[in-house]
Amino acid sequence: MKTRKHGPGILIGLIAMAVLCSGIGDARGQSPFYLRVGAEAGRITVEHTKKVTIGGGSSSSTSSSTGAALAGGVAFGARLRLPGNWLAGGELEAVVSSRRMLEGTISPTRSGYAHDVWPGRWDYSDRAGAGGNVILGRRVAAGLADIYVLGGIRRAWTEFATGGTNPDTGVAGEDRERLARWPWSFGAGTTLRLKWPVDFRVRYIRSITDWVVADESVRLDYRYRTNGVLVSIGIHVFG
Repeated sequence: MKTRKHGPGILIGLIAMAVLCSGIGDARGQSPFYLRVGAEAGRITVEHTKKVTIGGGSSSSTSSSTGAALAGGVAFGARLRLPGNWLAGGELEAVVSSRRMLEGTISPTRSGYAHDVWPGRWDYSDRAGAGGNVILGRRVAAGLADIYVLGGIRRAWTEFATGGTNPDTGVAGEDRERLARWPWSFGAGTTLRLKWPVDFRVRYIRSITDWVVADESVRLDYRYRTNGVLVSIGIHVFG
C-alpha cells in the first residue's frame, strides 16, 4: 500500500509567531504570551483489533502492548489575567516523537471457516503531532506560581502495520499505512515563575483509529485504541 508522509512544519510557524508577539504586553507592561520548550515521557497502551469478513461471516482477534512514549516539542500560547488572580488562555503546540515502536502479536481464530484471522505481528509508531490546548487556572503564592487544568486535542501522524501468515501455506503478508489520528487529552500543571519559568504538567491521552483494506472477496478492518499518561517538563523562553 502507498504510504502518506507528513511533516511537523508548524514548528517554524510557532517560532515565527513567538518572535512577532514577544514585544506585546498587557496593560501592566507584562506580556501574556509565552513560548514553552519541553519534553514529555510516559507509558502508553495500544490495543489492536483485526476483523476479517468474507461473504456473510466474520472473525476478529485483539491483542495489546504497553511501552514508553518519548517526545519533545514547543508551544506558543497566552494566559490572560482575570479578576481574583484567575487565569484563562490557550496554546498551539507541535511535538516530534521518538521513533520507538510498540509491537504485538495477533492470535489466530480457529473456527474452521474461511474468515478465520491468521496469526501475525503488528506494530505502531508515532512520528509527529500538532494541536491546541485550553488552559484555566489561578496565580498563587503571591504571584510566584500558576496552577491550572488543561484540555485539548492533537492531530498525530502515526505509522500502523498489521500482518498475517496463512497457516496452510506459510505465506505472509502485511498492510502498512501512515495515518493521522486525533488523540484528546486532559490534565493539570503548574508553572513556577523563576528567572526562567519552569512548567510541569501531567495528562491522560486517548484515541481510536480505524482503517480498512478491502477487495471483492475479503474485507479487513483494523482498529487501534491508544491511551496512556504523559508527564512533561518545559521552560518558558519568554512569558
